[in-house]
Amino acid sequence: MTSRTVTLLSCILFSIPLHASVKDFGLKDYLYTSKDLPHSQNDTWTLVCQLPHNAQFQLWLEVESPAGKVIVLDSSNPLAKWTQQIQRYTTISGIQTFETPGWVSGEGALYTIPGGVTVRAVKYRETGYDAEFAGSFQCNDDDYNILWQKAARTCYLCMRDHFMDCPDRERTPLCLGDVCVQVEQIFYTFDTKAHELAREAILNNPNYTHIIGQNLMFAGEYSTWFYYLNTGDLATIAKQYPNLKKYLDKWTIGENGVIVHSKDGWDWCDWGSPSKDREIVQCCQYYSTLKACKKMAQAIGNTQDIPGFDAKLKSIKDHFDKVFWQGSYYKSGDVDYPDERANAMAVVTGLADETRWDAIYENVLSKKLNPNWEDGNTYNASSYFERWVMEALCIMGKEEFALLRMYDRYSDQINVRTTTLWEHFGRWWQTKFDANSSQNHGWNSPNTILSKYIAGVAPETAGWDTYHVLPKEAFLTAIKVVVPTVKGNIAVDMKKNTSEYSLQLSSPSSTTAIVGIPKASFSKLNAIQVNGTTIWDGTYKGGLAGITWNGQDARYIKFNAAPGTWAFTADGILPVSSPKPLRVSPRKETRLDKKAWAVSASITHTGPKMSYQWGKKDRGSAYDAIDGDAWTCWSTGTPQSEGQWFRVDLGREQSFDKIVLENGWAPYDSPRGYKVYVSDDGENWGKPLVTSNGRQSITEITFEPQSKRYIKLEQTGSHSYYWWSIYELDIYRQRK
Repeated sequence: MTSRTVTLLSCILFSIPLHASVKDFGLKDYLYTSKDLPHSQNDTWTLVCQLPHNAQFQLWLEVESPAGKVIVLDSSNPLAKWTQQIQRYTTISGIQTFETPGWVSGEGALYTIPGGVTVRAVKYRETGYDAEFAGSFQCNDDDYNILWQKAARTCYLCMRDHFMDCPDRERTPLCLGDVCVQVEQIFYTFDTKAHELAREAILNNPNYTHIIGQNLMFAGEYSTWFYYLNTGDLATIAKQYPNLKKYLDKWTIGENGVIVHSKDGWDWCDWGSPSKDREIVQCCQYYSTLKACKKMAQAIGNTQDIPGFDAKLKSIKDHFDKVFWQGSYYKSGDVDYPDERANAMAVVTGLADETRWDAIYENVLSKKLNPNWEDGNTYNASSYFERWVMEALCIMGKEEFALLRMYDRYSDQINVRTTTLWEHFGRWWQTKFDANSSQNHGWNSPNTILSKYIAGVAPETAGWDTYHVLPKEAFLTAIKVVVPTVKGNIAVDMKKNTSEYSLQLSSPSSTTAIVGIPKASFSKLNAIQVNGTTIWDGTYKGGLAGITWNGQDARYIKFNAAPGTWAFTADGILPVSSPKPLRVSPRKETRLDKKAWAVSASITHTGPKMSYQWGKKDRGSAYDAIDGDAWTCWSTGTPQSEGQWFRVDLGREQSFDKIVLENGWAPYDSPRGYKVYVSDDGENWGKPLVTSNGRQSITEITFEPQSKRYIKLEQTGSHSYYWWSIYELDIYRQRK
């Protein structure tokens, strides 16, 4: 492992040339700095700076200093530090500027300043892949809007001159599972400049030699073929096809129809729970990739290969249920209980007949089958495999549960301040050793599910010549989506109430859109109008140029729409209710400046700050709860117990009505119970303002407006294992 230290002995700046695909956004001011500048101290101090979002960036500063002082410049993200270089600058005498030559990633920056150095100014330089955020998703529930944006930001952070798993651990283009879900995301998130990154990923991986299951997912429907559907780039498919066919020919089918592979690579399935039904999952993955390879052969005219594909597909289909169907779900003999990943893959690949869907949903996909798995993480799938579980639910017509499950799995990440999605759900690794975590990871893809399945926009033929708009909005009452394509932007605006369903479509030239009015949205559907003309009232009536009949099935009444702007309106009776409360709209409020606060606690520590340190839980001082760095915290360092307390001196009397305790990195360290007291003098506290229980990850405490100087939080609960930790404490007052 190489050293993380870069030392420069003067202020001379040398630059590392940017790859042609990387954009320089210029020097920018930080969103927040923990000290007002200029600032100096007699002892060593740390300046904490916040970026507006997780970014690839370089650190800049201007200082006045004597010669020979060593300044340390680093990201605030402490995870898996070997790719995040600690960079050092040794001062010369006088006023000088310095910018780190190497980029780091994170939500913030840390400048460790020796005594006697005056920091005059700090800035950062963001760089990133040269593509615009051209896609968007908005709905009436902000939880999903926030999640879409965080997924988009995560994907962008994992792009540079190639796709990477994550910039804070694995920057090499190695794991094709990550690339697989990233390739899908770019077509819903970025402009067409991002397509080149996908093309290079396909052509630069001709041998598929790393992780077997990920190889198959990348080579088939979900990356290579989806790339072709989105771009119409037949030349890339034709060039890659021989490599893919050669790889698939290494696999053989056993006598019982189960896939037997060549062990050519790492036999990894998913991290998730320890019980993984690999036999079924890999059978489904191979089947799906065979189907994709057959379609590629048809597209490039290699018809001589098609009989061989058909024979293998038929063999797997004919034997799959005989070997794996257990009456209520699919399961091999390798696992003790049915695996949601295996059953989801059976659905999305078409190996599970529609007659199996209800049983699969009732007995597997709607259940938490292993209640003893990790700290409450009772679903099996990782954030990687969750993508196919979500798709399976949408295919089965269970989009309502797909949305509910999506929120259940991502709620911690929706609520915390970070702008990207983590490698692991629920942060269960916070209490266990796991050096392989990341603050952001490319295999998160809820934006693909929201745009492709919930909004329902996806290509049918290569290059978006034909595409569909088949919404699966479930309990959402409004969805507005923009999908950037090689033909131009597609914009869809759906709204519904108890008597009307409307869908506005802006469709680019040289396309045909298949627009479906979802039957499931109605208890009674009377008529459908387009641009004010009734075209369906139980039967297709026609009479509108540019709109033709496409038929109907169990789920949709469908029409073909020529390029242009179309307003579909369907009237009837619509049940509009939601099993999920809407996210409360943020109020207008001011966060109090905490640079002059003083804090203390019933348990105090000295030495290293409390932060994630490769599974080790160090204990921080009280100040670490207000230092502006959400990775450091004050913690009891011992299990929660009644009577523990944390106190804040605001420095002067101030008005406030809300306290927020953030525990994003240790969600189970939230207070089991608490009381809030206020005081004018820090001695007489009176009766508590609030007595309540904490919430996982984020605890928001509201009360009637107060004008006081001192605040005390007192623990009233207890836990035999989890500590009480505060990673960041903020206080607010409402604005009128």
